[in-house]
Amino acid sequence: MALWGISTTSETAANNYAIPKHLSENDRNNSPWNCFADVRGWVYRRYGTSEYSGLSSSYYDEVLVPVAGLNTTPTGGEIGGTGIGTAGPIAVFFEDPNRSSRISVGGGATSGISTNNTVYAHVVFNELVFAGAGATMRIRTFDANDANESTSIVAYASSAGVSTQFAWSSTAAQHGSPDVFVNYNGQITNRVSFAFTSPSTLLTTNVNFLTTGITTVVAIGGTNIFVDSVSGVSVGSSLTVSGKLTNVPVVSIGDTFVRIGTANTIGTTIVAGTATTFSTFTRATKLSIDLTRGFIGVITDGSNGVGVISSFSSQFGDVILRNVGGAGTTGSVGIGTTTITTFA
Repeated sequence: MALWGISTTSETAANNYAIPKHLSENDRNNSPWNCFADVRGWVYRRYGTSEYSGLSSSYYDEVLVPVAGLNTTPTGGEIGGTGIGTAGPIAVFFEDPNRSSRISVGGGATSGISTNNTVYAHVVFNELVFAGAGATMRIRTFDANDANESTSIVAYASSAGVSTQFAWSSTAAQHGSPDVFVNYNGQITNRVSFAFTSPSTLLTTNVNFLTTGITTVVAIGGTNIFVDSVSGVSVGSSLTVSGKLTNVPVVSIGDTFVRIGTANTIGTTIVAGTATTFSTFTRATKLSIDLTRGFIGVITDGSNGVGVISSFSSQFGDVILRNVGGAGTTGSVGIGTTTITTFA
């Protein structure tokens, strides 16, 4: 039964976070992020819409394998106990705004969102949890160069928006019907959704795209600058020559030179061989899920009502941040971070 993740109580990347090991994160049809433990055993939740990376109030649960006590903590230190212990986060990702991509690594290609839009970040657990409305997580903001961090944004878990929610959360439910929760102010799920509004005002910076060299000495007051390459340069690009010019606008382009505005008088002659950088003035804010903070608020384990592991770091590490929702990119704003960019 090792493939079903019940041979150990370890919840680490090496152990696939104790979720079934044969559910691959690259499988676009059966995502491990929709599989969780409750009193019935390992359960796969199949949502009733095609909005794969979003959530739906319409779903049915498929019991993959019945395991008694799977979502409990073994007592007495018994060897071979099947309980996986306290519920822990196994993935964190931005929901794809298009909601059409499968939940898989690299699924979808949405990299940006517009200003003043509602955005969702999902925290996935390996067990059913009760998430009270008002739990929060922190979203960090950076410019397009992954620098100059600005004011962070707070994302809030909301109520599910339905009057009645069901959960197999007690031993009695295991042998009968699910427990019924009327007007529960929160979400009963393994995938908790946190909502926030994308920034209305964007951060600005110059993003470098080409570094080349000066080919000809430029006289004081000259406006034509001859360079080795003008690849990708367009009117409106910015030019920087170390110690001479900083982010001056390009007003026209030749085959071997660019022309800068007459107001940008060069105070010192630029010699051949000097490195020159071209950049693009960019209005954009990159959003990054804050690993160091985890989440704050009342989220409890579905088996006995105790709290869950709320940290995104500790034994889970950066790898729980995945590009599994098809939204954002990885490898930006710190190794392993999932980011999504806000554009005008």
